[in-house]
Amino acid sequence: MLLENGATPLGNVSINGGVLTLSSNDDGLHADGVMKVNGGNISVLTAYEGVEGYNIVIAGGSISVKSTDDGFNSTATSGAGITISGGSVYIFAGGDGIDSNSTTSKGAIIFSGGKVVVICNSNGNAAIDSDGGYTHSGGRVVALTSTGGMTNECTNGNSTSMTVKSSISLSNGGYLTVNLSGSTALTLKMPVSMTAHVVYLDSASATISSTTSSSATLDANGVCWN
Repeated sequence: MLLENGATPLGNVSINGGVLTLSSNDDGLHADGVMKVNGGNISVLTAYEGVEGYNIVIAGGSISVKSTDDGFNSTATSGAGITISGGSVYIFAGGDGIDSNSTTSKGAIIFSGGKVVVICNSNGNAAIDSDGGYTHSGGRVVALTSTGGMTNECTNGNSTSMTVKSSISLSNGGYLTVNLSGSTALTLKMPVSMTAHVVYLDSASATISSTTSSSATLDANGVCWN
């Protein structure tokens, strides 16, 4: 048997393709080192924490997480704990949605590409929780936090391409829409009723609203990006 890095394993996990459907009483995906997803279709149906690693790197693929605690959790204390540069991410979390423990200023989480929907429906938590703040240089992100949560964490970034809706009432089975220049950029069917603080990263002039019906073609998570 050969171990990575000889006799001292690094604890890294890379997923490059395939279909994974996971259920766990602990972590859905776990790496002591770098947890990297380059491709594939990953569904964490139930878990305490959906994806955990010292670093989490999402470069491609499709990832869906439903967790009772954090959706993504990085244990790194410095540098980019979580980097999302591609792929499609959906998180519905009972704790923080995307949580990095890094204290690096505006560098704990890096959004540089991909499409991200993250929902946090619990008081005292946030859809985006980063001790040092985040950087957004690309990609589209919509983050919903209960108004009883840490809503300020979701705006603790460097992005000038940000639209905030401070309080919007959303019903289970209803729809959140993000519109840009008269066209719908995102339709999200709500999995829960909540009064939400919504942050959209990609434009400072988006319109965020709710509706009771939609003709959009939704994926399995109730999401349609245009």
